[in-house]
Amino acid sequence: GLASWISMNRPEAMNAVRPRTYAELVDAFHAADADRTTRFLVLTGTGRGFCAGDAFNEIFLSKDAHPGQRTDATLARYRNREGAATPVVGAIMDCTKPTLAAVNGAAVGMGMDLALLCDMRIAGSSAKLGSYFVRRGVVGSIGGTYLLPRIIGLSRAMELLLSGELLTAEQALTMGIVSRVVTDAELQAAVDALVEKLSWGAPLAQRAIKRVVRKGMTLDPAALEEYGRLISDELWRTEDHREGVQSHVDRRKPGFVER
Repeated sequence: GLASWISMNRPEAMNAVRPRTYAELVDAFHAADADRTTRFLVLTGTGRGFCAGDAFNEIFLSKDAHPGQRTDATLARYRNREGAATPVVGAIMDCTKPTLAAVNGAAVGMGMDLALLCDMRIAGSSAKLGSYFVRRGVVGSIGGTYLLPRIIGLSRAMELLLSGELLTAEQALTMGIVSRVVTDAELQAAVDALVEKLSWGAPLAQRAIKRVVRKGMTLDPAALEEYGRLISDELWRTEDHREGVQSHVDRRKPGFVER
């Protein structure tokens, strides 16, 4: 199909992420990004939750005598390749293909951050979103600290990050955290419809647009214009550019070949 679906699959724990889950997500995103047979990536959860965040009981609540020892003993394990949030942030942010989060239920803490790291979000009506990190005494990933203010503005982002407030799907829609809300039963069909709409765009151009938009978060407008123009000059020479123009003239869906 057009999309690779990556499903977090621990429904009995609302798909809470354990240390090894991060490594599995990194591998899944890298594999899906390298798969030439699909053009889009969809992240979702199985069961009635998207992702309940970090499984703190498994990550931090070890048998250490007191919090200081607990932190020393577990932090290194949490930050390494097997259990770090950091590699999964890069695996999603640096994904060359467009990414969608199909938020099928509760997405809290790292669950909300995982959704924010994707390019687009569609929510089922039972979805709930909240940045719970502050309630656990920690900070969270750049999904919240870097992307959320850019998605919804600084004042509202600060309110959510500093309170850990839980939002309904409709509240998340009003704020622009998700693009649309559909019934839970319609979520997969809504994602399929969006993927179909996105498939009218040229894959090389979509990847280029993602690169330019991401770069734009750290460049001034003049530098971004130059960066975007360099990439555009290359796209002008592609077969897909000619196909995009010809299909418009012929009034048909384009058949892109990624070259």
